[in-house]
Amino acid sequence: MKIRDRLWNWGHLEGSHNKDTGLDCHMTPEEFAKEYGIPNAFIVSYGGNIEPPFSPFARRFSALREVKWSILGDASTPLPEGELGNTEDVIAALSAGGNITGGVVDDFFSPERMRRFPPAVLKKIQERLHEKGLDFWCVLYNHQLDMDLSEYLDCFDGITFWIWGSQFLPRAEEYLNRLFAMAGDKPVMAGVYLWDWFAPSPPPMNPQKLKAQLELYLPLLERGKLWGLVVCSSTTGDAENEANLVLKEWVAKYGDRRIRSPARANFTHRRGISPRACAEPARSYPPRGFLPAPRGNRRRGLRSS
Repeated sequence: MKIRDRLWNWGHLEGSHNKDTGLDCHMTPEEFAKEYGIPNAFIVSYGGNIEPPFSPFARRFSALREVKWSILGDASTPLPEGELGNTEDVIAALSAGGNITGGVVDDFFSPERMRRFPPAVLKKIQERLHEKGLDFWCVLYNHQLDMDLSEYLDCFDGITFWIWGSQFLPRAEEYLNRLFAMAGDKPVMAGVYLWDWFAPSPPPMNPQKLKAQLELYLPLLERGKLWGLVVCSSTTGDAENEANLVLKEWVAKYGDRRIRSPARANFTHRRGISPRACAEPARSYPPRGFLPAPRGNRRRGLRSS
């Protein structure tokens, strides 16, 4: 397995962040995959801009190596009316997108979302996804590490973790140690921002801070402690700034490096899928693939959660 097999895009539709950044960007998730060499994507509704039925989008993104689809979109996306969010809509899109391997709830740990989707409901979502061979992921932020979330985290198969605000990046190692203690044997993917969303007028991420973050995560990825890295986002991928260049150079330098494939942990064995099978590229899995892979509101306003 290569490092690039563990790299993911936090894939909003093209132009989703233009209002927040003042940019005029139009890079698509598919273009981002080709230009940056990052083949996998979470596909997540932003402000409600991806609505069911999902099949047309699933066909569009079928060229990506692997996709995990939002059961709940970002914080600005209205909550679905159904008890299980968009679970059934994602399942209905499986025939159109054979590369869909999981679901994710974005910006989840806010009072409204936790009240609407208590652990009992999350368990139903997880079980329904498992029936179709899909796994279930959540988004967790550094400022949420002090919350007692154990009952909720038990309902997810993996965690994507995001450090909200570049001023907190020097504490990344501390945050990760706390997260690993919370996560137990759950797969963890670490989020990497290309834009510093915490700032009042968000600028591109400081290239030196981004480089330091990537270098910190590299050995954790190589050892299998991190299941993957998730980059936010393709929406600013065609902007001309140093942060984007840092990412491109990092992927070009390390993307083809061979790494050890982490075991799938308990979820693999419960599903009857061998760790060896999980180490292979997603296209080789029966029937849809189960890549052991291991990002919140990348925008303002999330801290209220």
